[in-house]
Amino acid sequence: MFHFSYDIIFSELTYVSSFFAILIRVFFQKVYYVKLTSGKRETFAIFLRNVGINPLPVADLKTISTFADADSDPKGYSWTWLDKKIKHFQFDKLGNLFPGVKNLDEKVCIYLLDFVALKLTSLGSKLIFWHENFPDRKIIFISFSVDDLSIPKLPDNCLRLVIPIPGILDFFRLVFKVVVRIFLKVRSLVSFKPKLQEKLRSEPHFDWGKYEHAYVTHSGLKYGSLYEKSLYYSGTDSFFEPKNLVHFDYSGCNSPSEELPWFQLTPAKKLSLKDVVSISLKLVFALNFLSIELSSLPLKIRILILSLKFHAHRKDLSHFKQLKRAYIDYDIVCPKSLILAFESYGVLTIGVQERFVYTYYKSATVVLDHYLVSSNESRLVMEQSRNYWFTNSLPVGQYRTDEFFRKFPKITNEDSVGVYNKRVLVLGYHSDMTWVESQVNPLLNWQAQEHFLNEIMELAGEFKDSLFTLRYKIIDWLELPYFSKLKYRLKEFPNIQISHEYGISFYSYYLVQNSDIIIGKHTSLLDEAISIGKPALVHDYSHNIKSIIGDTFDYFGSRVICKNFDSFKERFKLLLNGDLDLELEIKEVSTKLYGDLSDGKVKERVHSAIKSIN
Repeated sequence: MFHFSYDIIFSELTYVSSFFAILIRVFFQKVYYVKLTSGKRETFAIFLRNVGINPLPVADLKTISTFADADSDPKGYSWTWLDKKIKHFQFDKLGNLFPGVKNLDEKVCIYLLDFVALKLTSLGSKLIFWHENFPDRKIIFISFSVDDLSIPKLPDNCLRLVIPIPGILDFFRLVFKVVVRIFLKVRSLVSFKPKLQEKLRSEPHFDWGKYEHAYVTHSGLKYGSLYEKSLYYSGTDSFFEPKNLVHFDYSGCNSPSEELPWFQLTPAKKLSLKDVVSISLKLVFALNFLSIELSSLPLKIRILILSLKFHAHRKDLSHFKQLKRAYIDYDIVCPKSLILAFESYGVLTIGVQERFVYTYYKSATVVLDHYLVSSNESRLVMEQSRNYWFTNSLPVGQYRTDEFFRKFPKITNEDSVGVYNKRVLVLGYHSDMTWVESQVNPLLNWQAQEHFLNEIMELAGEFKDSLFTLRYKIIDWLELPYFSKLKYRLKEFPNIQISHEYGISFYSYYLVQNSDIIIGKHTSLLDEAISIGKPALVHDYSHNIKSIIGDTFDYFGSRVICKNFDSFKERFKLLLNGDLDLELEIKEVSTKLYGDLSDGKVKERVHSAIKSIN
């Protein structure tokens, strides 16, 4: 049968939309998808593979010049596109929907930037990588979501087709639900039947109206199995006593203790029908939803979502009459709708910079009143960036570096250096757990992991007098069948050990504390290690990526960043031999980036700064 010479790439497939993809496959040989969103993904993926429809094999590409397009957007594609789309938006008409919020236009734009940048990093970048490897092949990109009109950068040879049939069906389903709710409401008003006794609800045992301070958590009070979140806690200062903070949860996590004041925020879908209709109608007229410019429609829908969430949060906050301050966990991911709701009630928002590297990101954003940042360098950069909106800032340091200065229990099997002269900590990225996710992920795919471990084994084979300890965020991927041979090979190296200790909070910091050299993929832990003077190298490439973090920031062009195995091995050898020039270069970079704030007193400065805010 005749086939057209195009690459068909679907943004995502469900059970329903896959029938359309199968039909397309009859006419086109190369049909791919980026994401599956139905049922058991691996089983679904195998079915699609059997009919010639595959996940976009980003992991198998020959070369990716830079990972930054899928991460930090260093060229600012998102802002360039967004500025063009919003220049006719009349943000001044939104004031009544966001009472008490100042500089509303800037803050809404920052909120929209989150959405647009995510479209670039999750979808657009993969198409760019594909075009880079196959510049002569035409791409037809098919999406069933109107949101994908907001991808800010696509290859020149890419035709985008948005067929929002599922979205239209969802819209009619929503309309149907609204009609049913109206019908039930009217029926209840005219019915003469006695009401059934409502099920009694247990009243909360906290007096929400008395709390003056809130801790806004993200996904609970633990970061996976790595550490506990206690930055805003103190065992000696009642100001930071957990029971004196009301904990706001927006991630759907339950309270870890009945004694902890824990308030789960109400989702926008719980708003009354009257509120939803009123807000929606006001926005339809304020943003001219009837405009024929279809590409701006997703942005208007995002503003509608922002407004609905904002009003849902305001209803929740109305219970907290005395609230004065909110301390934010994980600055860049806290919902902007909640930040604006706090401002509308005059509640100050205070956050601490979670990761230093976000200083240089054009795809990450923060809106806060008071921002306690990693260093003077990060403050200077972010003050000039449109991505960060704050009234006041203060350099305090990277707060987790305090963990380098505390005592840890000793773990015998990971403490003993034995006959080795140097202890080397190797930091790696974890891997995706399924073949489907691995294929479309440029960074966490199985091939990249195999490439990294093979190079570490080559180092271990050459430098036998050094002990290499591998440390990951999670280690369960190592049990996948794909890694069985690799796991067996690792056992052949007596000077390689894998850290399996995840029961001790901040244990990774103990490993840094007791290592002579830190090498591996760029992580926040590696930045923190450099800030306390540890000799370190960044393995900034993979089997097909030429640069991972270096195009976002490259440590001022220093030799910390290694672009290939030859430079990685050569500089590692220099550090083993105590090369003074390289060690001095790393220390100079550390001083310029982080200052002298990694001194074990960061949390102390954070608490002092918070208490001094009027």
